[in-house]
Amino acid sequence: MTPTNNPLSERITKNYAQLTKNDQRLADYLQINPEKILILSTNEIAEACLVSKTSVSRFIRKLGYEDHLALRNELLAARDKGEPLSVTALEDSEFRQEVHSLEQLWAQLSGMNLEQLIKKIATAKRVKIIGYRNSYPLALHFRQQLMQCRSGVDLLPLPGQTIGEDLSSIDEDDFIIIIGIRRRVSNFANIISQLSGHDCLLITDQSGQKYAQSVSHFLVCYMNNQAPLDSYAVPMSLISHLVNKTYRLLSSEAVKISRKISMNYSKLNELE
Repeated sequence: MTPTNNPLSERITKNYAQLTKNDQRLADYLQINPEKILILSTNEIAEACLVSKTSVSRFIRKLGYEDHLALRNELLAARDKGEPLSVTALEDSEFRQEVHSLEQLWAQLSGMNLEQLIKKIATAKRVKIIGYRNSYPLALHFRQQLMQCRSGVDLLPLPGQTIGEDLSSIDEDDFIIIIGIRRRVSNFANIISQLSGHDCLLITDQSGQKYAQSVSHFLVCYMNNQAPLDSYAVPMSLISHLVNKTYRLLSSEAVKISRKISMNYSKLNELE
């Protein structure tokens, strides 16, 4: 699956695993800001990404374009077909970037068969959710929300256990969701490899596109990696969207489970 129908983004995702560190810096910047191709020169893009002008030209050729002009013309053609791209410079702001990233997420979801994915989340025997470090709160929130509409949702690894023990417990009828936002654990690639053959959804940021061909389902949350500290507005919005669609699909069964949980809250006097 490709993250969006933007031709530049599709080529980046396809080639991301083979890109150098400088190339990936350029890729991350241009996937979030494709309009920069239209309004900045090669030298200005190089300055924005702290790389050389030669690096930008080499990166463009790696993606299969003859030069910057050829890439610019393709994006202009995509815009003429309805792909929204700004051609005027706008004042950058973190809030504006969040809105743009959410728009990219919506474009990605609109271009895929999301109903098939939702059905798997809703009907799998068990759903196993994996997340480490900064992805752990996302995985925990996903589990807590999904438990409101279905049973058999587990967060891995269990406290005090290694992931190897938990991976061995996964059955062929289970559906795996692994969240891997940047600064992933060093054995993340090994975990992805171990999950080969299982039905698996990877939720990642643009730096995780190198794993796109290794999983059956793949969603990118485009995040502003230029800021000192990350915002998780986009992945949290994605989780909310997936869970709410699952809830609606399960309909009365989800209502029954949610109502039972609310009754338990009341009986135990756990909430104000």
